[in-house]
Amino acid sequence: MRYNVPLYFERKNIKSSDIFYLTRQNPHTIITLSSGESITTTIPIKELMLYLPEEDFLNISKGVVLRKNQIVHISDEGLYTMTDGTVFQGRKRNLSQHKQIRKELGLNAQNYSDVSEDSSLQLFDNCSFLNDMPLAFCIIELVFDANGHGVDFVFRYCNDEMAVVEGVPVSEMLNRSFYEVFENGDKKWLVTYADVALNGNKHILQDYSPEIDKTLTIYCFQPAPGYCACVLIPS
Repeated sequence: MRYNVPLYFERKNIKSSDIFYLTRQNPHTIITLSSGESITTTIPIKELMLYLPEEDFLNISKGVVLRKNQIVHISDEGLYTMTDGTVFQGRKRNLSQHKQIRKELGLNAQNYSDVSEDSSLQLFDNCSFLNDMPLAFCIIELVFDANGHGVDFVFRYCNDEMAVVEGVPVSEMLNRSFYEVFENGDKKWLVTYADVALNGNKHILQDYSPEIDKTLTIYCFQPAPGYCACVLIPS
């Protein structure tokens, strides 16, 4: 049986650029989008793959297809971590293939969370002139644990205005997890920050922040691979 995938995509308003990953849970295929929405269909993955750009997607095991530029880490054991924190097990045969894929995708095997505080301070010495800038500014680093789990961000630089806008002293933000400082922080922003840190894309976020009871506009850009810089403007 052949499926009219283009018509299905059109009806469901699915763009290939919005697809995060495909997973098979017989008898269904789950299409997960970058928005976090999941769409369930009976169309097999192999049929969907015929209409997706081959250069953008990677089949890591039977029933799991991932968007390449949203893979944040590949462990030596073949665990693939996505920018939304989801982890998938790749094929367990020929584990060396996963290392080769990691190399091809330009992913560093280093555990970024092991970066020392001293090296971070040295890296951002040049940010000192922003300390008194009248706009809140911070740089957060993409981190994950040694097994490729637990995608998170750690504050590496915050100027003085960050403390004013967020209501948290700079000393309590530096080198701490974003979601440790802001326990109620929206997890959906993790994907955007990771896209900036990994792929160098620029984004503008706007949302209500219950911590400060204001709407924040956040301009995000990549100051260096693995990092996301943010300018925060409350309104």
